[in-house]
Amino acid sequence: MSSIRVHAVESANLVSKEGCEKLLRIFSLGKESRQIFVLAPLRDTAFELSSLLISAKEHDERLWSLQEQRFSSWTELVENILTVPAGRSVLERITQGFADIEDILRSVWLVEEVSSGVQRYLEKLCDSWIADLLCHYAVTKGFTADLAEYATLNAGTSISAQLLFVYGQLPQAEGSVLRDGRSEYAASQLAGVLKAQGVTFWNNSSLLKNADSNEVPSALVIRSLSYSEATELSFFGAPVIHPQALLPAINESINVHLRWWGDEKDEGTSISKDGEAEQLNKVKGFSIIHDIALINVEGAGMSGVIGIASRLFTAMREASISVVLISQASSEYSICFAVPASQMERACIVAREAFSHELSEHLIQSIEGESGLAILAAVGKQMTGQAGIAGKFFSSLGRASVNVIAIAQGSSETNISAVIKGSDSKKALRALHARFFLSKQALSVGLIGPGNIGSTLLEQIESESQRLREQFGVDIHIRGIANSKKMVLDQDAIDPGSWKTRFEQEAVPLDLDLFIHHIGATYFPHSLVIDCSTSSQLAQQYDSWLEMGIHVITPNKKAGTAPMAYYNKLFDTCLRTGRRFLYETTVGAGLPVICTLKDLVQTGDRIHRIEGIVSGTLAWLFSTYDGTVPFSALVRQAKEMGYTEPDPRDDLSGMDVGRKTVILAREMGYEVEVEDIPIQSLVPEGMASLSIEEFMQNLEELDVYIEQAYHDACEKGEKLRYVGIVDEKGACSASLASFNGDHPFAQTSGTDNVICFTTDRYLSQPLVIKGPGAGREVTAGGVFSDMLRLAAYLGARI
Repeated sequence: MSSIRVHAVESANLVSKEGCEKLLRIFSLGKESRQIFVLAPLRDTAFELSSLLISAKEHDERLWSLQEQRFSSWTELVENILTVPAGRSVLERITQGFADIEDILRSVWLVEEVSSGVQRYLEKLCDSWIADLLCHYAVTKGFTADLAEYATLNAGTSISAQLLFVYGQLPQAEGSVLRDGRSEYAASQLAGVLKAQGVTFWNNSSLLKNADSNEVPSALVIRSLSYSEATELSFFGAPVIHPQALLPAINESINVHLRWWGDEKDEGTSISKDGEAEQLNKVKGFSIIHDIALINVEGAGMSGVIGIASRLFTAMREASISVVLISQASSEYSICFAVPASQMERACIVAREAFSHELSEHLIQSIEGESGLAILAAVGKQMTGQAGIAGKFFSSLGRASVNVIAIAQGSSETNISAVIKGSDSKKALRALHARFFLSKQALSVGLIGPGNIGSTLLEQIESESQRLREQFGVDIHIRGIANSKKMVLDQDAIDPGSWKTRFEQEAVPLDLDLFIHHIGATYFPHSLVIDCSTSSQLAQQYDSWLEMGIHVITPNKKAGTAPMAYYNKLFDTCLRTGRRFLYETTVGAGLPVICTLKDLVQTGDRIHRIEGIVSGTLAWLFSTYDGTVPFSALVRQAKEMGYTEPDPRDDLSGMDVGRKTVILAREMGYEVEVEDIPIQSLVPEGMASLSIEEFMQNLEELDVYIEQAYHDACEKGEKLRYVGIVDEKGACSASLASFNGDHPFAQTSGTDNVICFTTDRYLSQPLVIKGPGAGREVTAGGVFSDMLRLAAYLGARI
């Protein structure tokens, strides 16, 4: 027994060779042996004929040139798609059709009137040409095909061809103007008549998603719906569902597929009697009706009075006012109902007339309307009987500061509706979508400082984000990127692979407050700011960001070495709010220095001494220097290779090592200020005040001291290194020192960092951490590792 599938498709999609080829691909991928395509009336200005009637009626002198243009469009279409003899056959029919059209147009010109019959005839003529063209094209490709007028099909019709193209006057649902959904309704009805296995509605807009993707860019495709869920979503404005079009299929229990013509490979949404048996999300989707007004009828005299609601809504019905939502307090003190905003004034007048007696007797105190509202609905058949769904719905709105004005829920519990301000609709939709559909580890991320480290971090996120999402449920949304002057924001996510282009084209002047509030949006489960700058001013903001509920990750050492009062406040805020401040890369770039020290301290090991080569720049300079090349030449070379800061004095001053030493001391529990520790500067006196250019020109002044220190070390058989030290009493220093050949510091090369921990557990042989201490890749990787530590803290399966 042959199987049948009926499709509804826009004729406008088929007036090209590409459209015809796509239709045959759809047929070839189908499982059914017989497929019927119901063609919607043609709405393409280059091909439609109805406008010619208007020109004829109005004696428009351009009529005949317009007719010639239409004829040329049709002949070019046929010639592009069909070859002889198939093309000749279709062209002959079209040529004869235009000869008949010319007679009709002359008649209309004379009588100055267009009958509905003539209008329908020209529409049917266009549709029949499209069907004929498709039929011949399918035959040339080796398929059996036929065409039929819709009115000729009935329950006794035998479909013998593989492909059948249906055109003509299509029916519409009784009492419904279904201009945009007539082919869907016809296909649904025809599927029932022919006992088809399924019906597919092809739309030109998009796949059906669980929220409007214009308002929620991260909205997901809904893969399965029940009839009741689809009906609810269609009522609340889901753009690709025509509710009346579903009725014939529902009556015959035929499965419906909603698909998008723009992607024939995507299976779209399946609509069936019960939908998917079991699913993770009990809510299928959210939808909004905009431009709503709420009418409130209020008065103590309504309580307990029988028939008030009946009188009110009978009056609305008689005035042809559409009531889309009703809510009544259990005390019966008030009734409110929603109507289209355009009908608010009329609804108020009708209600006041219906209750004029009660108003005059003060039994009803007021009947007032409020416009500028919207109805937000959550739809899902499996919400029925599920505890907590409504609580989750309304708490999400509350967290997003969305005020709920009225609430309604049907007894079937398939729908929860809330009236909100129209201006809050986007914020409300995003809050709900994030709460119900985003991963619990979804991160709203703002990156400050997209320089060497920041841009490399974005590259790493791009390469790993899909794997992290699929394997571990970590969903990273880069929603903002900023430098010291500009920023770019996105409601969902900036593609980390193309952020530079967006930044160049879309960046606006930096508004740090706006940036932070955008990243901290309450509708995302978690928020994170990554500060890859070296700004002291930004570091002073961390505490306020943590207070707002935003986690902070940074390689910036300024917060970790800020005055102790601020430092302590920062960690007190973390403890009180549960937000994390992660700064692993502030000491050893990508090396696990901070986390190792934390583990030692938290497990009770006593730290006697920490020594470290913790500046990649100074590590390279002193591991490379052997007296054959002046130290000044090496500094210039290091700057050219990007090993130094833009001003090499930031490295040579020893302040970087000093700050890192202070961070380590504070991790050990000591209260140490940077200005209290001895830091040996390698910058000669008098050179600190020079410009960078002047300093670089006078670098040779460094050579004498370094050369002498190098020879002194060599005489002792030792190597010269710049080291930071913290002892067991919390005393810190940063200075140049020499070490014998057996010491781990003497064995370094390149930019290697080496940190030695001498503890009770590692007393005779210190614990040594060694590895690259400079470079954008390792530092960015360390920041990325901090992100994953945060994700694990938030519950990811890492």
